[in-house]
Amino acid sequence: VLVPSFSVIRIFRFGAMSGIAPQYAEHIAACRELMKAEGVECLLVGKAPAFFWLTGGRCYVPTIEESGPAQLFLDQEKAVVVTTSIEGNKMRTQECLGFEVKEAAWAGLPGTMDAIITELVAGRNVETDTDSLEATLDEVMVDLTDHDVAAYRALGKDIGEALAEVARSVCVGDSEYKVAGITHACYNKRGIDLVMIAVAHDERISWDRHPLPRLGVGTELKKVCMIATCGRRSGLVASLSRVVCFGEVPAELRTIHDVCIQVDAEINLATVPGKTADELYHLLTKAYADRGFAEQILQHHQGGLIGYKCRHWIAQPGGTQVIKAGRAYAWNPTIAGKTIGTKSEDTIYLNKDGAVEVLSASPDWPMVDVKTADGRTMPRPDILVR
Repeated sequence: VLVPSFSVIRIFRFGAMSGIAPQYAEHIAACRELMKAEGVECLLVGKAPAFFWLTGGRCYVPTIEESGPAQLFLDQEKAVVVTTSIEGNKMRTQECLGFEVKEAAWAGLPGTMDAIITELVAGRNVETDTDSLEATLDEVMVDLTDHDVAAYRALGKDIGEALAEVARSVCVGDSEYKVAGITHACYNKRGIDLVMIAVAHDERISWDRHPLPRLGVGTELKKVCMIATCGRRSGLVASLSRVVCFGEVPAELRTIHDVCIQVDAEINLATVPGKTADELYHLLTKAYADRGFAEQILQHHQGGLIGYKCRHWIAQPGGTQVIKAGRAYAWNPTIAGKTIGTKSEDTIYLNKDGAVEVLSASPDWPMVDVKTADGRTMPRPDILVR
């Protein structure tokens, strides 16, 4: 997808939208430039990622839904949140500060909301965020502004601290669901919604790459716990995983974790502007093979571009997506052994100079300075031993 350059709009002042936070005023301006370039007069945004990007607010009620009772109407003059009378005060005073909010009576939905939208559209052509603009809009929203980066750094700091707190709080005998509950509590008290949680104990880590938490006999933690998460705050998503072991680290786990963090360092430091998803996939393939674990590349995806989704794309063979500065990435190498498994994952920011910054570091976590094949060094998270 060819995307027009909107960097110039970053320097505008947004006096006409003075009640809207600068972070979202910038996003609205970028979206309007896109609409103008694509000949779209009116845009109706109802999916959570784009709604978050443009407003910072939650458009849904049940967290399992991608959309909900609030939509954003956007043209070159107006930015209006259209919702129901049930949600109006919340959207106006909590979720979408500074935005005009129009309320539809809940009795008679969806007709009552459609009538408001029809009045706003006023006979012009209208697109939704799932129509022709979807792919281009997705591409624009991952270009992080200075305000986005500041918010991402704050989120990364909090999520790194949260998962470290979880790892130091879990106990032998805890079920996977209990560990998930502890994780929710540690994230939620920092204002982070846990949008993905995977927990596996002991042998299960070796055979389940996306281990949804379980309850009951056989789920209790005996020695090793792996926790993988995606946390969202005001739309931005950070992704990270950690492994904790009670007592001496088993020899197999020591071996495969050392390899896993080596692969992790290789892919993070290879995330440079201009590289394609295909090139990075093959770099990962070689990194596993060179260390005697060639089969692992086929057993789990390795991550990719992150931002307002858990992944906007993942590195695939033949992938044409290009690494760009000013964006965030999250790689997640995993290795399954015969009796145990492991994973290494953080969210990184590729700054405007093309340097990698880890956003989700955990304080006081044991780290290993990993040397890559080209002689560079990157600290990566070790196993926390308790």
